[in-house]
Amino acid sequence: MRLGLRNLLLYPMRTGLTVLGLAIGIAALTFLSAMNDGWLQNMKVNFVLTQMGHVQVHAKGFEASRRIGDYMHDTSEVDKALQNMPHIQAWTHRIRVSGLASAAGANASVLVSGIESDNEKKVSRLYDFVQQGKWLQEGDKRGVLLGDVLADRLSVGLGDKVVLMAASPAGDIASEVFRVRGLIHSGVMDVDNLLALVPISMAQHWLGLGEGVTDVVIRADAFTSVDGIVNNLKQILDSKRLDSKQFEVLRWQEIDPMAEQWTIFAGVYTWIVLLVVIIVVLAEVLNTMLMSMYDRVREFGLMAALGTGQKQLFAMVVCETLVLVAMGGVLGFVLGAAASLYFGAYGLDLSQYATAFSFMYMSPIVYPELTFNGCARILIAAMLGAVLAGLYPAWKASRLNPAAAMREV
Repeated sequence: MRLGLRNLLLYPMRTGLTVLGLAIGIAALTFLSAMNDGWLQNMKVNFVLTQMGHVQVHAKGFEASRRIGDYMHDTSEVDKALQNMPHIQAWTHRIRVSGLASAAGANASVLVSGIESDNEKKVSRLYDFVQQGKWLQEGDKRGVLLGDVLADRLSVGLGDKVVLMAASPAGDIASEVFRVRGLIHSGVMDVDNLLALVPISMAQHWLGLGEGVTDVVIRADAFTSVDGIVNNLKQILDSKRLDSKQFEVLRWQEIDPMAEQWTIFAGVYTWIVLLVVIIVVLAEVLNTMLMSMYDRVREFGLMAALGTGQKQLFAMVVCETLVLVAMGGVLGFVLGAAASLYFGAYGLDLSQYATAFSFMYMSPIVYPELTFNGCARILIAAMLGAVLAGLYPAWKASRLNPAAAMREV
């Protein structure tokens, strides 16, 4: 190790340029890794809290069929199970049905969602998206909130009448008249273009569901609690042996395939970043160590002639490589971590791409997230690249013929 440090200091220009190159590469990749973790977490939160919830409970088969006839007639067992379950922040009931909205000669497809106005504010962010008018009030049975794009298609504003039509469980077309109480703008096309929120009691009466609902939507206190909630809820419901009330309990990523694709993409992206780290380290260090080896052929030959063994020469070159990468890696990681923490606190404004980001449930201001796992991956990949880069020069140095090496000019 002492010889390795001395050899690196003998060539300060070459060592400094290599350390600088490594530092820039590691810094950039550390920041990219933090960006990846940040936007993925951002999308997960926005996706779940916009409307989806962390966990949903339906009647068996409803999520696949989306038919109003596959609704839950009684959710009392689910509600009892949720009351004493840990890690649950809130839950609410909904009625979800596709239909048609009409007003003054215009009509458009609509996704009607019957909601409990007070509970909905605790589970989703829909309340925060009301841009005009006001949120649905308890007792206002004829009120409706529309996505702003949907309202434009129908040419309606606050106070205007809208007729909503949907199929009842019996297959009949049921219609009801509502008045627009507010307009929603979320930036998410599914919400702004399609959503109509009505009181759940009115939806139950209008569609003839009695006390039935289609969804029980649960908000957990953290993403890490989701699996525990799902498993506990399944065990409790299975223990009831409810023959006539079969439920399905679904995680957020099981409800929308796109969410699962995000998770897969994030994993693939992480491996790509790690591969780039290894390649950068290999390219930088291998070039430097090979140049160093050819410049020091006579030195290696003299050391071998004086009795330095092959294993010692091999270990010395590997130590030089590790020290070189450690210096560049630590400096790069500090720079990358500093940039990640700065933008993690103040955000990286990408508002000019807001439309594309909204479609992906991503806020236009991204906050990189520096996680322990992300840091560990980068540092381990850098050291792995260092070891791989140092093996070949170390092997070449240890295999030199002392007499031939000492004749090198």
